[in-house]
Amino acid sequence: MQVQEFYDKISRDYSDLLRKAVPRYDEMLNTITEYLPGDFNPDKILELGSGSGNLTEKLVLKFPESIIEIVDISEEFIDLCKIRFKNKTNITYHQIDFKELNFSSGIFDLVVSSISIHHIKNPEKITLFKMIYKILKSGGKFIFVDQTMGNNSFIYKKHIDNWHKQATYLGSSEKDWKLWMEHQHKHDYHATISEHFEWLQLSGFKNIDILWKNLLWTIFYSEKL
Repeated sequence: MQVQEFYDKISRDYSDLLRKAVPRYDEMLNTITEYLPGDFNPDKILELGSGSGNLTEKLVLKFPESIIEIVDISEEFIDLCKIRFKNKTNITYHQIDFKELNFSSGIFDLVVSSISIHHIKNPEKITLFKMIYKILKSGGKFIFVDQTMGNNSFIYKKHIDNWHKQATYLGSSEKDWKLWMEHQHKHDYHATISEHFEWLQLSGFKNIDILWKNLLWTIFYSEKL
């Protein structure tokens, strides 16, 4: 099963599955917009990997006047977002793969993503970061949360074990856990925090920082100056 097929299949139950599988999920999403200055008013925002629109909703609430372009590989997710935000005329939808991004240079003030970029291979991440740098305006910001690998196998395995415990506490069944682990084995490409920093720097980004971290999940912040 390809990534698109996987998310098409679980799209209707995605938000429920996610909140049972990702510890501190809403806190994580809130942090993405929390670290933007009060006077930051983006004209145009790009969201990569919208899923069913949980981060999109945070963006709509914080920046009701901004134009938002959302990208997702799953047609089912795009359809769900269109229903969820049917009264919003400032949202444009793109059902495409990250590799097919073809936006003009310097048109976005903010690019965000939530738990999506780890689905592409590491060399593709570098290409994506360079593309994002190109399409951001000067002064633009790139903030994303993603799963990361530990710096050694012990730390990485410990993160996975603790994730399993916390997901079980949140209500994930062993069937749910097996579903995520099978998906991770086939479609996830985790990289270390230091590798992400290196690729962002290579792409031209400055003021790179970590805003929040819990187990595998890490929020990265960077700017185009």
